[in-house]
Amino acid sequence: MNSLKFEGKGFEFFKIHFVNVILTILSLTFLYPWAKVRELNYFCQKIFLAGKPFIFTGKVKDFFKGYIKTILASLLLIVICISGLVLSVSFQGSILSVVIILISCMIILGLLYFFAPIILHGSLNYRLNHTLWGEVKPSYNGKLSELVTLCFTGAILTTLTAGIYSAWYHVKLSKYLLQNFRFGSLRFDFSGESKKLFLLLLKGFLLSLITFGIYGIWFIKQLYEYSVKNIVVKKGDHEFKLISNANPLEVFEMAVGNFLLISLTLGIGASWAYMRYYHFVIDHCIIPEDFDISSILDNVNEAEITRDTSLTNNNWLDKWNPTFIA
Repeated sequence: MNSLKFEGKGFEFFKIHFVNVILTILSLTFLYPWAKVRELNYFCQKIFLAGKPFIFTGKVKDFFKGYIKTILASLLLIVICISGLVLSVSFQGSILSVVIILISCMIILGLLYFFAPIILHGSLNYRLNHTLWGEVKPSYNGKLSELVTLCFTGAILTTLTAGIYSAWYHVKLSKYLLQNFRFGSLRFDFSGESKKLFLLLLKGFLLSLITFGIYGIWFIKQLYEYSVKNIVVKKGDHEFKLISNANPLEVFEMAVGNFLLISLTLGIGASWAYMRYYHFVIDHCIIPEDFDISSILDNVNEAEITRDTSLTNNNWLDKWNPTFIA
């Protein structure tokens, strides 16, 4: 029996999600923090580990501060985009117009590559620092300066290689995030190999193309298995890997069912599709039966100690260390 379970229900989430969407639109997104916190509260309390639910303790006011910063960053990108278009129109018909557009696009792309890891880091900080499982508090100990360097370099190389480098980028990012994640006395790692992921992606793309998407069902299953089976959980000198028990039929039912739910209901069925997706992802991620769940409670302060020492860095990004939800 799997000790990790998701018990969310479509109609329950629909009542939350529908109200959130309406209020977010009517408030011009200013009520988005309130809506997001409501959703996170629901998701956390529906995820059970050894029969015990997770609890989200985040407050709207904490999230709102980070959300304002996100809006300001978005406005900066919009201003650069509009300025570039206005300048290019002013020099329309000359080579300078093309140069201005190219420079504007490069600046926007560079800022997106820079802001993306900041949003990821801040979101991980906020979500994990405001989540509890009994007395255990998860934590993320990564340094923003390291994550920005990793993501910016990975994004640039992925762009320059037309996506080929994405496999290497994914493995490096997964390894970094998991190595800096703590859950009580548990430490984590990622054992995936870039070359194997690249071959998996190449094979999946080509066969899906040849079979007009039919092979995509097996491709999704293989990607899910690759992600789950390469997650390494460590406690002291002992370690184990998670297990996936998903099969192609279940993938087909989830993927096709969700597509029909969303398309045939003009988006109204998205709440049920979300629940089906998370049921699949969480319920098919198996913890080995011989692992003692109660051992997670040992040394629960280890994560906090690691976090305190990890932030002693002179880099200005690490001193900033933002916390917000994306």
